Amino acid sequence: MSKSGRNPEDVEVKIILETLCCENGMERKKARKKLVAKGKNVIKYLKDLVNHPKHIYRWEALKTMEEIGDPASIPLFIEALEDDESDIRWIAAEGLIKLGAQSIRPLLNALIEKSDSIFILAGAHHVFYDLKKAGKLPKDFPIDKLLFKLKSPEWKGSVKPLADELLK
Repeated sequence: MSKSGRNPEDVEVKIILETLCCENGMERKKARKKLVAKGKNVIKYLKDLVNHPKHIYRWEALKTMEEIGDPASIPLFIEALEDDESDIRWIAAEGLIKLGAQSIRPLLNALIEKSDSIFILAGAHHVFYDLKKAGKLPKDFPIDKLLFKLKSPEWKGSVKPLADELLK
């Protein structure tokens, strides 16, 4: 957000964000559409909501970013893969899937850094599985091997060396 918060864009976006955080679902949907229409510049305003204690605010922020579909959202989607709420994790994964191949490297890095997180492993499986289905992976990408390691009951650290290898 700008330091002054006084430029017309800041004021307009802040008003829309207030509606995005209201109790009325139809009003939130209208606000989301307005934010999506403004494009990637609103992502900076949505960052604060991704960690908000209120579930619906996190959901609306991530859904808005997913609909915008800009790579600037990737770190926020990856962070949200560890949310306690399953629908938040789902929207985050869907956002990464929508961004396609741009999500691969950051997600592999997350697997290396957080290979002990069951939510990161499950989210990565969701993303890579859907990218495979959509044909959005590089031809030589060892997707079957990666998916197997992500699902394996003996996953403890087994995905980390593979993710590291894929980043080289």
